[in-house]
Amino acid sequence: MKTLHHLVILVPLLASGTNAQAQHATERWRPRVETIIVRAAPPKNWRLALSASRLGTAFLVSASIPVPYSDLDFGKEPDVTEMGKRIHVAAQLVCEQLDKQYPPAQYPILEGYSGWDCAREAAKDGMEHVDMVLASLKH
Repeated sequence: MKTLHHLVILVPLLASGTNAQAQHATERWRPRVETIIVRAAPPKNWRLALSASRLGTAFLVSASIPVPYSDLDFGKEPDVTEMGKRIHVAAQLVCEQLDKQYPPAQYPILEGYSGWDCAREAAKDGMEHVDMVLASLKH
């Protein structure tokens, strides 16, 4: 009888301990931030730069920046507009960074874009990804 009594007390304690552990695990959970990656010279259109060496070695360079959108509701037009603004700002920033690291005057571009052309192409690519996200939400 004594063993049965201990077992009856032990089961509710184990059950409450499991719930406490589950609650603790839930508090630590952090949702993944949804993002679209804006790329300057994306893989399908890499920038081919010529180094200043005597050998004339060419190399590929690219840059990217994540643009989060988990805080936006694409069912609302102002949030869709905000995402477009974020994409265009990210495109400008990533292309500026690429031009700073590899100045076109020092590293002639053999294939790809620089300056405003780079930002325009990066924004266009980013907006294509936004369109895909919007289309997936409609289905």
